[in-house]
Amino acid sequence: MNKITTYFYTLQHNPKVNGKLLDYQEFYLIFKTKIFKIIIGKKEDGLIIKSKSYIISFNSNDISSSINYKFVSIDETYEFIINLFKENKVVIKNVLINKELQLISKVNVINKHEEIIFNLKYEPKNKDFNYVELNNKYNQIENELNELKKENNKLKNELNLLKSYYNKNHPKDMHNISDLTKESYSDDISDNTFTVFKSIKDLYYLIFSNKNKSIIGYDINEKKRVIEIKNAHNEHITNFRHYLDNIYKRDLVLSISYSDKNIKIWNIATWECLLSISNIYNNGYLYSAYFLNSNNNIFILTSNYNLYGDSGPIKVFDFTGKKIKEIEGSNENTSFLDIYYDKKLLKNFVITGNSNYVKSYDYDNNEIFKKYSDNYNNNHLSIIINNNNKDEVILIESCYDGNIRVWDFYSGLLLNKIKIGDNWLYGICLWNDQFLFVGCSDKTIKLIDIKESYIVKNFKGHNNPVLTIKKISHPQYGECLISQGYNEDPIKLWINKNYG
Repeated sequence: MNKITTYFYTLQHNPKVNGKLLDYQEFYLIFKTKIFKIIIGKKEDGLIIKSKSYIISFNSNDISSSINYKFVSIDETYEFIINLFKENKVVIKNVLINKELQLISKVNVINKHEEIIFNLKYEPKNKDFNYVELNNKYNQIENELNELKKENNKLKNELNLLKSYYNKNHPKDMHNISDLTKESYSDDISDNTFTVFKSIKDLYYLIFSNKNKSIIGYDINEKKRVIEIKNAHNEHITNFRHYLDNIYKRDLVLSISYSDKNIKIWNIATWECLLSISNIYNNGYLYSAYFLNSNNNIFILTSNYNLYGDSGPIKVFDFTGKKIKEIEGSNENTSFLDIYYDKKLLKNFVITGNSNYVKSYDYDNNEIFKKYSDNYNNNHLSIIINNNNKDEVILIESCYDGNIRVWDFYSGLLLNKIKIGDNWLYGICLWNDQFLFVGCSDKTIKLIDIKESYIVKNFKGHNNPVLTIKKISHPQYGECLISQGYNEDPIKLWINKNYG
């Protein structure tokens, strides 16, 4: 009588087991370096699960409602056992099908560091297997699978790139269909002269200002004005920023009047002014501001631009308007301010476009993280962080010297420099990983292939330098662009020619 039969015989005649087993199956549970053999038996009135150290018996009165004890099969019993582990907070991490091993499930126990491998259908003739060999085989196959996934993703990206040249929504096919408004006004050469977004209530909003210092809310989908706040600031309004407040489920809009150095924050559901901070800097202009979320608290960062002396540092205010700190007074004019939150490092970085450099700061430590310098001194008006590629984070910036520069965010290495001509470059808008729209001083919007480093197309239509370009997914037109030029230039809507 072999070992398995003897074990089964012992189980079958165990005094704790009421009734003979009609069917049974063995499998192995591997916990760390220990291997436990488990037998599952089917009785007439229930199930029994037995190992060297325990017996679990289920009869018709206490068996789980998830299975039918009269018709349960051994395979169904496997699922039942796995469900037991799930109920005890064991989570299946990965499933691997292999000709030799048939089925291995690698799992992690929540709040612990142990690893368990279920070998649910291990061949009995191979019962003298080695745990290390089995684990190595698993890791080998998992690595091969990861390599295949990488190759698959590479081919998929190449295919998508080819499709992008032929599909109906290629960015080169954009054209201007209408002026959303003819009353917009921007009194300063800056980015973010308007903001556009889909609200938490699924409304498509455009927020801009006019020459009368009013803030205007425009419903893009309904093509109508929904609000005008007259004399919202004492001086002309130059910048807007949008922030989705997930804590209180509301959309906030920040407006800036650069010459009176004042910012205001509005709740667009009621258009109530929630916060106003005045006279932030003694000299120069309040040029840019941005929202920052830290530990579920909202903060406002501001920058200074002073043509006639040293500029002030970045200032940080809480949502009561109290200044809580300053970030490195570099005495450099800062024309652009943004925030990048790194989900892996759980860290906020402050991004600035200065009169000399582009810089990133570690917000928590109040220190420079990287300086992105190509030995040039000029204004940098717009910056985008692209983290779509999991292997790298890219910083793209526009400059008054007519170049688009592409940097590795973490190393600070210059990856690419694209000369656009003798234009001053203003707002930029990333279409995907391949294309970039650029607002230029020659009154055009240029479409740039940032990977192949060439100008794909020039778009004409504005009467002044193009300051701001934003992308939005429109309910009627799909992916489209909205742009604004300097001074009294209308805000324009650009859609793909296939939509109208």
